[in-house]
Amino acid sequence: MNNSTFPVYSISLSGLLSWQLHALNNEGNEGNQSLTRRYYIVEKGDPEPKFVNGVSGDAIKHIQAEHLHRICLESELPLSEGGRQFNPDRIGFDIDLAEKQKTPLFAEPETNLATKTAKVLQLCTVSDLEGFMVTEKKGQTLKRESVIEFGAVVGLPGFVKTQSYFHAKFGTDNPTPYNVQISSGLYATVLNIEAFRIGYNPHTFNYAIAAGDRKKRLDALLKSVLYTFLQPNGAKRNTNLPHPDHFEGIIAVSTRRCPAPIISALDADYHRQIESLANTLNRINGEGTIRLFRFETMAEFAEQIQQLITLSAPWESNSAEAIE
Repeated sequence: MNNSTFPVYSISLSGLLSWQLHALNNEGNEGNQSLTRRYYIVEKGDPEPKFVNGVSGDAIKHIQAEHLHRICLESELPLSEGGRQFNPDRIGFDIDLAEKQKTPLFAEPETNLATKTAKVLQLCTVSDLEGFMVTEKKGQTLKRESVIEFGAVVGLPGFVKTQSYFHAKFGTDNPTPYNVQISSGLYATVLNIEAFRIGYNPHTFNYAIAAGDRKKRLDALLKSVLYTFLQPNGAKRNTNLPHPDHFEGIIAVSTRRCPAPIISALDADYHRQIESLANTLNRINGEGTIRLFRFETMAEFAEQIQQLITLSAPWESNSAEAIE
């Protein structure tokens, strides 16, 4: 692969992850028993669905958003007050705060969705990348789909095991017995980044921030993805910190208006399929349309993210993209 920069339209990750002895995503409790997240997996040729442990896409995206928030603070990227406080309403927090202080967030000329959306994108990196939806009191709804999308992290049938372990909480009175479910196994993970939408205002069909600022946000987003797998925050990490002992997969990057291919590691042949898809898409759309970054370990994953940060350039276009 040559080391010249290239524009990034979309990025996908298809990976196989090993977590040992974790309890990252629980659905609640039944009596004194914690209940881990479970999913049904239906395999071709097998009429019996498999019930496997997993971690929801919501949980993984929250982990990623936490890391992104810290990166934005460290890198001094623009954040609204809600974004700076990691408030779940983000820009909605600012709108409510401005109304309470009788200083509207949007000036009098900023009355349409186009100008309001542009201001939000300029004001808050987290709102730009993670999405937002807020309805103003006068009835207008501002919304933006997330630039980054996660699937559930799901166990491979036959390669994941959940067991219940007895614990006792000791206090001044009698100890309280309870059971915790701990899981180990191989997990398929997928994510997609629509990098072309970073800073993009769909109401005006152009970008609300400069190319240099869009590059900073793309780099921060890629770094947050790396940190998500380096430190998967979640439930019961104080005494059940996961043992991550394997991570392999492929990062696919498209440089033209073409989706970066995703094939889940639930299919044992996912490597070959992604490579074949990349070759086909390059023949259809031109050489270099799809670039693949393979990794066999967590260390190699970090190296490939670093390579992407070094070589990627923000997508530029004067033509309309689809409105969300």
